[in-house]
Amino acid sequence: MKRILYILLFIVPLLGAAQVKKIGVPNILNYPKVVYKAGTQNWGVAQDPDGFMYFANNDGLLRFDGLNWDLFRVSISPVRSVCIDDEGTIYVGLDDDFGIFDTNSNDGPVFRSLRDKLPDDVKETDVVWKIYDTQYGIVFQSFQYIFMYEDDEIKIIQPQEEFYYSFYVNKRLFFHEPGVGLFEYINGFVNKVPWADDLRDKEIRSIVSFYENHLLIGTLQNGWYEYKNGKLGKWNAPVNEQVQKDILFCAVRLDGNNLAIGTILNGLIITNSDGVIIQHLNRTKGVQNNTILSLYNDRSGNLWLGLDNGVDYIELNSPLSYISSADGISTGYCAIVHDHLLYLGTNQGLFVKPFSAGGNFEQNEFELVPETEGQVWSLKVLNGKLLCGHNLGAFQVEGKSATRISDEPGGWTFIQLEEDPDYAVGGNFSGLTVFHYDGNNWELVNKAKGYSESSRFLAEDEYGNIWMSHGTRGIFRIKLNAIRDSVVDNKLYGINEGLPQNSLNILLVIDNAWYISTVDGIYKYNETDDRFEKDEQMNALFNLNKQLKFVDKDPKGNYWYIADSETGVLHKNDDGTYTKIVAPFKQLSNKLVQGWEFLYAYGIDNVFIATESGFAHYSSRIVTSYDHPFKCFITKVDVPYLDTVIYPESQETINEFPFKKNAFRFYFSAPFYQNPEQIEFSYFIENYSDHWSSWSNDIYRDLTNLPENEYVFRVKARNSFDIESEEASYSFVITPPWHRSRMAMYLYIFLVLLLGLVVVWLVNKRFEKSKQKERNKHEKELRKKEKEFEQQSVLADKEIIRLKNEKLEAEKLSLDKELANQTLNIVNKNKFLTKITGELKRMSEETEDSTVKSRMAILKKRIDKEIDNQHQKKIFESYFEEVHAEFFERLKEQFPQLSPKDLRLCAYIRMNMSTKEIATLLTISERGVEISRYRLRKKLELSRDVNLSTFLINL
Repeated sequence: MKRILYILLFIVPLLGAAQVKKIGVPNILNYPKVVYKAGTQNWGVAQDPDGFMYFANNDGLLRFDGLNWDLFRVSISPVRSVCIDDEGTIYVGLDDDFGIFDTNSNDGPVFRSLRDKLPDDVKETDVVWKIYDTQYGIVFQSFQYIFMYEDDEIKIIQPQEEFYYSFYVNKRLFFHEPGVGLFEYINGFVNKVPWADDLRDKEIRSIVSFYENHLLIGTLQNGWYEYKNGKLGKWNAPVNEQVQKDILFCAVRLDGNNLAIGTILNGLIITNSDGVIIQHLNRTKGVQNNTILSLYNDRSGNLWLGLDNGVDYIELNSPLSYISSADGISTGYCAIVHDHLLYLGTNQGLFVKPFSAGGNFEQNEFELVPETEGQVWSLKVLNGKLLCGHNLGAFQVEGKSATRISDEPGGWTFIQLEEDPDYAVGGNFSGLTVFHYDGNNWELVNKAKGYSESSRFLAEDEYGNIWMSHGTRGIFRIKLNAIRDSVVDNKLYGINEGLPQNSLNILLVIDNAWYISTVDGIYKYNETDDRFEKDEQMNALFNLNKQLKFVDKDPKGNYWYIADSETGVLHKNDDGTYTKIVAPFKQLSNKLVQGWEFLYAYGIDNVFIATESGFAHYSSRIVTSYDHPFKCFITKVDVPYLDTVIYPESQETINEFPFKKNAFRFYFSAPFYQNPEQIEFSYFIENYSDHWSSWSNDIYRDLTNLPENEYVFRVKARNSFDIESEEASYSFVITPPWHRSRMAMYLYIFLVLLLGLVVVWLVNKRFEKSKQKERNKHEKELRKKEKEFEQQSVLADKEIIRLKNEKLEAEKLSLDKELANQTLNIVNKNKFLTKITGELKRMSEETEDSTVKSRMAILKKRIDKEIDNQHQKKIFESYFEEVHAEFFERLKEQFPQLSPKDLRLCAYIRMNMSTKEIATLLTISERGVEISRYRLRKKLELSRDVNLSTFLINL
């Protein structure tokens, strides 16, 4: 919408397109050798599809993006020519070589020669001066050969004598051989051009065309020839004489049927299709060098000059041009058109030149108006007379002369009084002066008394009060007396009267009303309250967040203004609304005279803006678009720790970088050449940034010590017209440090698993140990219990054994007793039998009967046979000794003095046998047993209170 309104503002939308301005000099940017840091001469210029500019330079191939210059060394030879096809492939011609220059190879920019595709009989290629992208392929031209490169093969054309230059015009390919003629390549054949015999001995430097079947042929010293309607003749154009004098070297057709001609001796000449000179730019007009070796019209319609020393950029496609030192003009302060003359007030004086809005501005030079040397502050037309406020006072200017009408130093400005237009008040360094118009001239009346403030900005209200803004003190309301020779009332307004501050307040007159522009907006005086208040209508109209510095209104109701860091126009629409347009004026940023901003609108096609180096001229007839898309690029990534440079355009895979000391410097650019110093960049780093960075003019960004992660560095650009570029991005990965690397992770996982296994093993072991401990505890308890049980069992067994022993002992005693009893019985039986034997013996002695005696003798034998006391005693003693062996051993051990008889007595006593029974077994009397017992006690050393039987039993 803004663009449509802009076109409506400038009445001739298409007719003015691609015109070259006549007034002033277009914006020229000089790039000397010290800036691009390469060779002096630049033989060719080309632009790739991304917008980068390339220059065939003596030291190599130069690339420029508006901010950065890069030099690519190509072999050891100067680069003599450069051409870029629609795919962006760069072809270069060298001394005795030619080929492709690849800026996107994995190893960085590299040159790939095509000489290996030539036949073996082609030993040298000579200097390749021209390269063209044609329908026949890429054409390389040297003095000795034409090489046509297509489908990775090269076709060779050789001259009859020697080629000089070739030309590609309207899809027609021409070759010129001095002394032979002009040739055209058609469908694989080289044909001599029949109508060009007159050019056979001429040195052709350029061929251009403005329409079909029309050619302009430029020669080195003979100027231009024109071929049209089938005939060749001298081009009858005003420029031809100039070209022959300056010596043509190269030429290129410009947009809008204009022609740019590069000369050897006198810079650049720009003409229209009729050969009328529009601009002649040389060293005095801002071009670095008068010898132009190459020309290139870029996609924006602007012109690049490859010079014999340096590179220049000429912004032809701009509504702005400049009147500056090339015209003898220095810092500008004011301007006005009066009586068909353009007056420019500068810090060096007042300059004048004839001016016609549609005429030839270059016919005359600016002239200094005599007597006006020095600082000019203002120019005003009052009653048809031009008044000049000057550092030396005030002048009335007539044509090219000036008359001083006041010697009061520092004539700031003038205002005409509404009540009496024949009177005017001038502000100066030390107060006010009053002027009177006598019908022919203005003359000084007097200096107003009672007031001595420096009065730069003046305005009159409807009550005849004069208002003045002072730069540091505030706003003054001044009242002159009736005869205007004294100030009778003087009041200062500041913060207490509603203004945001006392300083930096500017008095502006807009639509015959006056306002105060402050740092906080536009204020208007409220007479009722005697205070200043914000004027909402004016603030809404200009819609500024910056202080308004200057306003001028043209006859069509458009407001032209200057504010802090912004210049623009409020275009009045048919419905009475306004549209703000600022894009065309972005170039003026930082060029205006700070604190002395000035703009003069002499219609919409002639707007003069004061700058530090003169004046900028704006013409709405030069229509251009400011919303062209452009691209942003990450040109390279420096990785200093690895001593590596990466060219992101050539990367097909995501790069990985080690964590240790990772550091990067991302270089970025945006090929845009209008106001390149105002290009700004903003970047965003995925997985690192929270938001896009603030816009900055920095062309690189450093990143250091990034944590491991995957990142995408994204960057975009914004030009001076607030158009944002496409984003550029570069993906990369910071690998973890060794202790967080993938292998380390595997190791950690392994270690964790191992540790887990160890922990499990330890837990199991501890569990088993615990179980074992519990088991041992239980076993111990069990063993304890078993031991207890065993002890109890042992005790029980002992008890059983004891009982058994007691039983056995009892049984033994019983048996002993029984044995003793049996023994006693046998003894008693033997005694009885002995007694019977005695009776039988006696009866045998008494009887006489032999039979009875015989029988009694037999019976006695039989009884004697049964009687065996000793044998029975031996059996008893043997048995006793065997059963009571331990007893006898203990007894013998303790009492070795005991006799066998004593031992037997101890055994009998231990058997608890009575004295009688013992006496019977020992065959002694009972008294003998008592005596034996007494003697035994003595031997055993027993006291009387010890029972002998108990002692022996317990032994």
